Amino acid sequence: MKKNIVVLASEISNDYSFSVLDGITNFFADKDVNLIIISARVGEHIAELHSQIGIKLAECDQIDGIIVFSAIFLSRMPVKSLTKLLGGIKTKNILSLSTQLPIKGSASTYVSCDEAYDTIIKHLKEEHGCKRFAFMSATATGSEEARERFESFKKAVKNNGFEFDENLKFEGYFVYDRALNAIQEKYKKKEDIDFDALLAANDMMAFASIRAIEALGLKVPEDVKVIGFDDIIQAQTAELTLSTINQQMEEQGKEAAKLIWDRANGIEIPEKTPMKIRPIFRKSCGCTGTESEFVDKMLKHTGNRNISVTLHLEKNMIQQNIYYLLENLQNEMTLEMLFDSLDSILPERYIPGIAVCMYENPLHVSEKEKIVLPKKAIIRAHVDKEYKIKETTLHEAFNPRKKILPDEYFGDKPGVYLTHPIFFGHKQYGYIVCRTVSTEYLFTMIYLKTFSTIISQSYIYTVQLEENAKLTSENLMLQMDNTELNQISMYDSLTGVLNRRGLMVMGAESMNLSLKMGTTGVIFFADMDFLKKINDEYGHDMGDIAIKLEAKIFRTVFRQNDIIARLGGDEFAGIIPGLPITHIDKIKAKIKEECKKVSEENKLPFEISISFGAVEFNKENHNLEALIKLADKEQYSSKRRHHMNRK
Repeated sequence: MKKNIVVLASEISNDYSFSVLDGITNFFADKDVNLIIISARVGEHIAELHSQIGIKLAECDQIDGIIVFSAIFLSRMPVKSLTKLLGGIKTKNILSLSTQLPIKGSASTYVSCDEAYDTIIKHLKEEHGCKRFAFMSATATGSEEARERFESFKKAVKNNGFEFDENLKFEGYFVYDRALNAIQEKYKKKEDIDFDALLAANDMMAFASIRAIEALGLKVPEDVKVIGFDDIIQAQTAELTLSTINQQMEEQGKEAAKLIWDRANGIEIPEKTPMKIRPIFRKSCGCTGTESEFVDKMLKHTGNRNISVTLHLEKNMIQQNIYYLLENLQNEMTLEMLFDSLDSILPERYIPGIAVCMYENPLHVSEKEKIVLPKKAIIRAHVDKEYKIKETTLHEAFNPRKKILPDEYFGDKPGVYLTHPIFFGHKQYGYIVCRTVSTEYLFTMIYLKTFSTIISQSYIYTVQLEENAKLTSENLMLQMDNTELNQISMYDSLTGVLNRRGLMVMGAESMNLSLKMGTTGVIFFADMDFLKKINDEYGHDMGDIAIKLEAKIFRTVFRQNDIIARLGGDEFAGIIPGLPITHIDKIKAKIKEECKKVSEENKLPFEISISFGAVEFNKENHNLEALIKLADKEQYSSKRRHHMNRK
């Protein structure tokens, strides 16, 4: 019977995740398993709150086992918090990577660094004559792994007959820049360096240390030996290859997959299973080893020794896919139009299949409210190029608390799946489940994030069209209650955009949401040049046409979620959340271009011209009325310059 196994990670954007996932997917390649990879970041940022819906999906009845990337979660939260986060998971088949969790019945793997560090210190002592050892630590992050690495290092120094000087411990927080600063702040000239070997708790901090040491005029490895930890791709391929500790992460992934597979099939496994790691000595400690698992894998995968060319072509293809997808963000599409084009925009090499699940009503997500998964979701689209399936008029309902997807949508064959929430701002509309045949997990997640935004915008656009259709129906007008009439009173009857009242209500909401999300934006004020002359020479009917076209120009230039309002006559104002004030010249250029285009398309006896002023809103300056007046002043200055040029 096919099993559904979840891999739960807080992020899928680093070499650790990539390598462990490779091991897991390789193990399950010939097993009857749907492998569902869920990225559920933790934090109070709105995107992180939305992503935690993935944990709710993992709580469904459909899951036979879960592998938790505990090391990544615990770099941002204590064990107690992670345990609480996983409290709703129903299956008892839980395997934690790197840390034992206090969850009844769960098992774990762990890495012991003692033997590896002992081998390294002995090597530096006997092969290179090192006596003074520094350590670039990350214990300040609270990470259990960071603490274990530092303790194993100290133990190894003592075992080899040395005393560790606590003044040679630096805090790099697992981050390149922090590690670089830690050395630069303490040492101002090369004579101050009081160690001949430095070990770092990860490779990026090791590279930062090399840069800081060489900036002082010393050489690595001639003057100082440097050792990292993790064996990331850069460690294997840099000009100065990095001596480091390889955690054999792919092997860890395979072992974790085997353990959870056995557990899901009723086979007892140990409560704790040790993982082996090994030191690798390369140029940064003065050795000549050239071992590179990454290079070997590339040669095996491509058969091409010119790896740089292969990587360039691969990168170029990914960029083209993303560029093509982003173009869709600039188009107004209903959900039906978007779903109908799914098969043409799916990058088949990475995502041959996708299912879009949407809730009946959007969820409001905030840090003050607990996320509760709805009891009903609807499959709105299902496309799978391999199976030649395209279903875009679906409305099949199911309970996501019981199943991530109905069984028939996983396909007959086992597969690897990724999930991602569909959201925009504080509203969540559902989630995507995609089938992937690639180990380019980061690209796939970038694609899903972008696609999530496109679906959200299409949803908003579709709802607005439906609401506008209702507003123009005389029959429905007669049945409207006060709330609906109040809604109508916020729109301008001539142009269909918001009126002044609508601007003050919806504009304030948009601006406040933007500020809550930590972004600034722009308030604009605009009016048409020479409208009086148009009215005098061509009549007021032509003036009304020009005002309607002015509104059309703004709708074309601005995005669907931007606020546009007519204040009266030819005066318009609006809010553009997230737009840097430095981009205003580009906006003005687009408006000028659209004015010319619209005038020609409508065969006007004149060319529409618009004066435009803009000011920034931010946490210190967000009084809407005052900002509109400031933008009006900016617009007036622009208009005066324009009239002077016409003279």
